[in-house]
Amino acid sequence: MTLNILQLPPELVAHVLRFLSSSDLATFALVSKQCRDLVNLEALWQHRCVQDYKYDGVEGWNLTYKEFYTKVLCKFGNCIGKWQPEIGHYGGLIDIKFDRGCIKGRECLPPVDPHVDQPLRIRPLFSIHLAEDLSKVEVFCLKGFNGLHKGQLSWGEDGQLLMFECSENNNHQHPEGKQKEFEDWLTQETGRPPSEFFVHGQELLLMKFLVTTQLGCSYPMMRVMEQPRKPGAVIQPGLFKGNYGGHGIEIIQLSYSDTENKAEGKKITGDPNVPANKVSLYIDLDHPMILTMGQQKTVELMEEIDIPELPPDIDLQHLPPQPFHVPDDCYERFSHPPTMCRARFHGQGQIAGHGFTNPSMSSGHFIIFDDNNFGFLWLELKSFSMYSRVQVFPCL
Repeated sequence: MTLNILQLPPELVAHVLRFLSSSDLATFALVSKQCRDLVNLEALWQHRCVQDYKYDGVEGWNLTYKEFYTKVLCKFGNCIGKWQPEIGHYGGLIDIKFDRGCIKGRECLPPVDPHVDQPLRIRPLFSIHLAEDLSKVEVFCLKGFNGLHKGQLSWGEDGQLLMFECSENNNHQHPEGKQKEFEDWLTQETGRPPSEFFVHGQELLLMKFLVTTQLGCSYPMMRVMEQPRKPGAVIQPGLFKGNYGGHGIEIIQLSYSDTENKAEGKKITGDPNVPANKVSLYIDLDHPMILTMGQQKTVELMEEIDIPELPPDIDLQHLPPQPFHVPDDCYERFSHPPTMCRARFHGQGQIAGHGFTNPSMSSGHFIIFDDNNFGFLWLELKSFSMYSRVQVFPCL
């Protein structure tokens, strides 16, 4: 005897339908009115929202779960996450997330130099929400000087590249001209008025201003793939803010190799010397070392002495604390760094000329203070940079 699935109890049929994809559900709904009624169950589409897009909130949207899935998630659900825009050497970081009744895209800028311990600066970029008649979802650009205006968000042909584009670039022209726009941007970028800058420092910032604003508000973005937490790691992977001299604070992504004995810091934001997407730091975790306070007096002394290395099979989670001191002949880009550290390793930092010419690796020390802070001592450059974890993306 053949059993018709519709002869089963409705709650059992609804449970079976949870295992069908959204396209299979659409096909099943065409079979009969009874099938269509079953497919329209709210609980079923709530399950699909969670299963396919890890989201379970329609508050503020004024939509059913099915409408939310078909009108919003199918088109924009895969946009949620962190993205890196392609803006010359500089890159960037964009965070796209659900908010009540909309999706928001936000530029996440490093804090003003030298305050690496401060949160990211957040700037509205775009919003996605329903049209007034609820018939479609619209994209609006939030940058510029004339309020909210039309924009568009689309996928590249390979499905990996996300493109945001403002549809009304005239809204990005400063009402008082380019010079005033630069002066305002400079103050926001540095926390200081333009009059306080020496010529070379202002030239670097002018170059960044011209490159990051000449595109108006139109650029492709690549997804930032975040490495999951790694049990036993001496410091967890993630995004960090670090000092880069005249280029200010930049964002890097710390990640581990498959064997976990090597780590690297790749630039999310960059500069004309070492651009975004280039590796800034390489770290060798095989051989931790311990230095006394006296051995850290100067960089020259550290290079002369034979620094003892601990056995490679030592438990990195239980290294003894050790003193830390920025060498006296070393330029310190961060005031009052910690005086104790959890671990120290050999590392290399990438340096290059303007336009990423003649890149080379410079020896250094990778110093871990705790799970949210590390430093890098550039031995050849006689410079110390502090890095602090990006822990929370502040709300607007």
